[in-house]
Amino acid sequence: MRLTTDQIRLLSAFQSLTGVYARDCIIGEDHVVFLVDERYVGKAVGKNGSNVKKLQDALQKRVDIVGFSDDVQRFLKNIFHPAHIVSVEIEEKNGKRIARVQIDKESERILKHRINRKIRIAKELLKRYINIDGVVVT
Repeated sequence: MRLTTDQIRLLSAFQSLTGVYARDCIIGEDHVVFLVDERYVGKAVGKNGSNVKKLQDALQKRVDIVGFSDDVQRFLKNIFHPAHIVSVEIEEKNGKRIARVQIDKESERILKHRINRKIRIAKELLKRYINIDGVVVT
């Protein structure tokens, strides 16, 4: 995986501000997602979200921090937080691996405006780190 100059710059700024090493970042039009080891998510977020607020002010974009895990189910739980994931199934279809994620109805209501962004983030991160080609939310 190759990082762009913008990604390297953001990762460096993130580490300087939070004191936490980020593995990766995804830059979208209106958001930036930082991937950190899941045990450091709290430190990265900061007390009462202070680090996230500082990053959002500096970048003028929404900032999400996702905890990395080798376990697909935990990783998806971290990506779709605060949604409650009921089940995760990995399917092979036409030589591609697809994660079928079922979230509960209350979470679906909470995430209705963010679900498509979360799915795009999940697809990109799972492809990069766990060799899963797609994500379907039911």
